[in-house]
Amino acid sequence: MYGEYEPEVLEQLHQAELNMLKDFMELCDRNGIEYFAIAGTAIGAVRHQGFIPWDDDIDIALLREDYHRFVRAMKKDKVFSEKYELWGPDQPHKYYNLQPTLMRRGTVFVNEYAAAAGFRPGILMDLFIYDSIPQEQKKADKIIKKCRRYTVLYRIRNINFFRLLHGQPMKQKIKNIICGFMRIGLRLLPKSDEILYRRFLHCATSWRGRSDKYTCLFDPGSHIMDIQKSNAYPTVRYPFEDTEIRLLKNYDEQLRQHMGDYMKLPPVEKRTNHCPVELEFGEIE
Repeated sequence: MYGEYEPEVLEQLHQAELNMLKDFMELCDRNGIEYFAIAGTAIGAVRHQGFIPWDDDIDIALLREDYHRFVRAMKKDKVFSEKYELWGPDQPHKYYNLQPTLMRRGTVFVNEYAAAAGFRPGILMDLFIYDSIPQEQKKADKIIKKCRRYTVLYRIRNINFFRLLHGQPMKQKIKNIICGFMRIGLRLLPKSDEILYRRFLHCATSWRGRSDKYTCLFDPGSHIMDIQKSNAYPTVRYPFEDTEIRLLKNYDEQLRQHMGDYMKLPPVEKRTNHCPVELEFGEIE
């Protein structure tokens, strides 16, 4: 999905997200929590020393143990919690997918999927949780495939795909209709969202502490975004706008594995962002 912003709107969004990033990094640094930028945010740091000009979100990854430490630190920090809230399958406020998402209170940033699922989130930061997977590719692929199944079913259960038919080519319309009927069936099952998350989590954490290889098992690119912790840590600092962000030690290797020739600007037709159907900045500075 890609949409054009008015330049002044995108600039204001970037500033709001940068302030969120700074608050997040300060909380993590103060509590000794490791994290690293991935995907578009890491590319932006290396290629642009800041945001990719058309990008509109921040992608931050943590190993699962660091994610749990972040959640605990956030709950203890009243100032941080007054500004931000965390949505996700393990939180009181669920979201349409299995990805924990940090939201800025008092703002609105609704993409088409959130709208179709009936959610009205704020300006956000996506948190990618990395779990251990087997070194042996066949065993890793088995876990990735199983986790992918639960991830897809969780999204289907929460998104009303009948609302996503307009303007789609016929092939996509048929897929959305099928997903729409599957959603009806899944929602007839009591607590189906909790069941799917429990099964995903059981699978995702089945190799905890048994391997040096990690990936984000709820991401569609989990098979190409894996890292070897011993090669990737300790993280390094890299310029990002008027601050510094953490990247993996072998960020170039990891980005080329995940994103290909990331230093080359993609043509307009291949650019992506999350241009919202509703955006409100509220009273944030």
